[in-house]
Amino acid sequence: MDLLEQEGFVYKESGLGTKVLSNLTLLDDEPLVIEHNYMPVSQVPALSKRILEGSIYSYLHKKLHIKFGGVFRRIKADLPDKYDRQYLGANESTPILEIEQIVWTNSGVNLEYSRSRNLYSNRSYIMVETSH
Repeated sequence: MDLLEQEGFVYKESGLGTKVLSNLTLLDDEPLVIEHNYMPVSQVPALSKRILEGSIYSYLHKKLHIKFGGVFRRIKADLPDKYDRQYLGANESTPILEIEQIVWTNSGVNLEYSRSRNLYSNRSYIMVETSH
């Protein structure tokens, strides 16, 4: 977690054949969300800082022509850990919203595992279901 001590995205290859993208998102110089994304090296070639400073999803869709097939998303409330207290300013009892997700391609390849945590007051989700 020392990665968060640097400003902006941190990108490193892990020994597990994945790319780890860590980010501490700021809004008006205040920490908003701690994110960690894991992507298989084989699925995201030539990833660079320039790409990360833009949109990795645009890179995946437009340059690599990857289409998402689905997503599993778990949203839960949690108590803050030491990083939430250190980086987000939470106290021992501040509720934390955690979103964990797995994204796969339309060919069934797992493309991303991510986990993000933020103060309960900084993020919300709206879900809409439609039928075709």
